[in-house]
Amino acid sequence: MRFRGTLVLFVLCGALAAFVYFYEIRGGEERSKAEEAANRLWQVETGDVQEVEIASGEERVRAVREGEKQWKITVPRALDADSEEIDRLLGSAAGMRRESVVEAEAADLARYGLDPPQHSFILRTRDGRELAVRFGNNNPTGSSTYGALEGSREVFLVAGYSGSGLQKKLEDLRNRSILRFDQYEAQTLDIRTEKGELRLGKEGDRWYVLGTEKWAADSAEVNAILSALASGRVKEFFDENPEEYAGLGFDRPLADVRATVGKDRAIRHLQVGLPKSALAAKGARAPRPAGGAEASDSGTLYIARDESRSDLFFVDREFVDKLLKSPSDLRNRALAVFQRWDIDAIEVTNAHGTFAFGKSESGGDWLLGEDRRKARWEAVNGVLDALEKAVREFVDSPGALSAYGLESPSISVILRQKGEEKVNCALGRETADGVYALVRGESAVKIADREILERLNKSRDEFLEPPPEPSSPAEEPPKK
Repeated sequence: MRFRGTLVLFVLCGALAAFVYFYEIRGGEERSKAEEAANRLWQVETGDVQEVEIASGEERVRAVREGEKQWKITVPRALDADSEEIDRLLGSAAGMRRESVVEAEAADLARYGLDPPQHSFILRTRDGRELAVRFGNNNPTGSSTYGALEGSREVFLVAGYSGSGLQKKLEDLRNRSILRFDQYEAQTLDIRTEKGELRLGKEGDRWYVLGTEKWAADSAEVNAILSALASGRVKEFFDENPEEYAGLGFDRPLADVRATVGKDRAIRHLQVGLPKSALAAKGARAPRPAGGAEASDSGTLYIARDESRSDLFFVDREFVDKLLKSPSDLRNRALAVFQRWDIDAIEVTNAHGTFAFGKSESGGDWLLGEDRRKARWEAVNGVLDALEKAVREFVDSPGALSAYGLESPSISVILRQKGEEKVNCALGRETADGVYALVRGESAVKIADREILERLNKSRDEFLEPPPEPSSPAEEPPKK
């Protein structure tokens, strides 16, 4: 009997546990999801939305999807849209939910500010559905906003931030990018300013200043320009008729920028014209001359245009200053250009022989030669330090290599990453205060600081870790 009672008790406990799990836990989750879905304003996937329309008072803005990722404003006129901002709006709209229902069948929508509405948000999908919500006044506490779906008299509350977050004007949805491209896909960059013509080209992961000579460019400086172009934001839009102005300065631009981008080498073209203060309507007093140096106030705005779109806009002086660079401003002054953490093999040839270093499997040590002897960390890194050091002078358009002792270099250093040669640097004869150097792939001969010779002209023993000192033999106990 006792066994049967225990068995019944065990069965009852199991049934209770199953009930708690399936009804309270799993069932509770399902009921919560169902309640969440029921409180959503509509069931729509953002990728299915083809058109967005926002109305506020007399202003109406409509944007239409172009392709999968881009949007175009069509009302009040054709303009480039901020696609990321519209996608963000879609995400907010798709997830919007009722906090509570105020009236299921309101007789007077005007008392909630819904007739006419304060603003409306409309979605049109690929399959022809139209989903529209009207927003009215805030509730007495100000934390929520009254809303109603188009064609319905049910008044509900939504979170105040949800309603206000969908209240956007034309200026909020326009494309405010100066140039639209991925800076890391840029292949070439040409800039013409009062400082001359600057031509930059990318080879692998390195930028070079191009022209009659080829110089390694300062990647940080180049990336600062590309970031300003690709990530910079328009300060204001110029929505007046350009034909009504005496000139905008695009015939002799302050800056003319062309970038080729991506595998298809698409061209992005930007021109910067007159300062805003120098623009004058036809028949008015002639505008002041633009110039670069005299308009140095950081608050100065300049009219600009992106060739790929029709609207004109203004950029600030800080942006313009990033473009006013000469070739020498962007020249990398290091003896060699490389990413030292990528280097896993070094070959040094000097008066003492040729020494090949490789990283250990852990990457924590440098090992020398085929016998993989541990090298002095500071000695090997001294080689990298020497190559990263700024040079004293450049010899552009050099003569024969023999004039610099570079036909038979006294020292050469090769850096590799996974077998690929990244740097090949040769040192020639010494000068009064330095040593001639040439990096393969660059046209200029450089005069490096003479102190790098001490770091590069080491012997095998100077590169190797010294052997551990032998331990002294244990003293014998005194004889009795």
